Amino acid sequence: MEKVNTHHTSTRTPEILVPKIGDYLVELGMITPAQLRTALTIQREFKRDFTNLQPPLVGQILLEQGYISQDELDIAITDLIIKLKDALEATNQQLEKRVLERTKELESAIKKINELNANKREFISNISHELRTPMTHILGYTYLLLDGTFGALTNDQSEALDAMKNAANRLEELINDLIGFTEIENDELIIQPTPIAPFELCNKAIRNNRKYAIEKKIHLLMKCEETTPNVIADRDKILWVLRQLINNAIKFTPENGYVMIKTRQIKDSVEFSVTDTGIGIPKESFNEIFEAFHQLDGSTTRKAGGTGIGLTISKEILEAHNSRIEVRSEVNKGSEFRFRLKVSELD
Repeated sequence: MEKVNTHHTSTRTPEILVPKIGDYLVELGMITPAQLRTALTIQREFKRDFTNLQPPLVGQILLEQGYISQDELDIAITDLIIKLKDALEATNQQLEKRVLERTKELESAIKKINELNANKREFISNISHELRTPMTHILGYTYLLLDGTFGALTNDQSEALDAMKNAANRLEELINDLIGFTEIENDELIIQPTPIAPFELCNKAIRNNRKYAIEKKIHLLMKCEETTPNVIADRDKILWVLRQLINNAIKFTPENGYVMIKTRQIKDSVEFSVTDTGIGIPKESFNEIFEAFHQLDGSTTRKAGGTGIGLTISKEILEAHNSRIEVRSEVNKGSEFRFRLKVSELD
């Protein structure tokens, strides 16, 4: 091995800033390829013989071998650093240009998505309102037929009209759900809070779902004291939430199961909860059930019916009341949905 000065192996030199200085010197014609190979061989042998020392840089070896002068090495290093800097700036400019292009593409895509969403909301709103009027007429005449206004009915006719009435009522509920959804989507949800008795809310929600529970052979229970203090809330909208939660609980609870609505006072709030012994919800799917039109299990949901927006609307209504809906559930054991409302200060 040719002699190398082991006292000058520090890497604190401009050469550490540039890669492959030897190749660049060959490219400039300042050294020959053979001289570069010699320098690389010396460097490898140094690493082998002096494992505890930092090996000399290629430029240092070329300098010590007399293949190049210090001025020539400094000029080459400086020139290469400038070239690398220019290349880096050019790359950054290209990157910035690509980022700008991608940003514009993303903005355009977001704009199109927003336009599609706006069109979707407008379509749902328009079609829902258009359906409401004829549905009102259908229900009105159905009730007139059932109460004998147009003459007596046979038992078969009464049963057929009763089925039509139930189907029309269900369809009207779906239409109202869609209208409520578009109100939320368009930031048109208006809350009119007043003092309301929790017992009254729970009792009405139970009565509204009693027939459905009987049809499904579900035990519908209520645990709410009449002395529970009033809460401040929008009566109709909170009643809608409770009806929706009970309806969902009945829908996904097997025959002879239990659904209970109950309340309890916690400091300055009243907690409402709806518990069932139904099919339950996987823990990883808790957030998904609040997504509009989302169905965890298409076959189950389609069998039970529904638009898939009831919990979405419920969540928005409760958030408008500065509350939030919480879920506890275990697959095949049941679920619990609960929320809190502030006690009215007017009592």
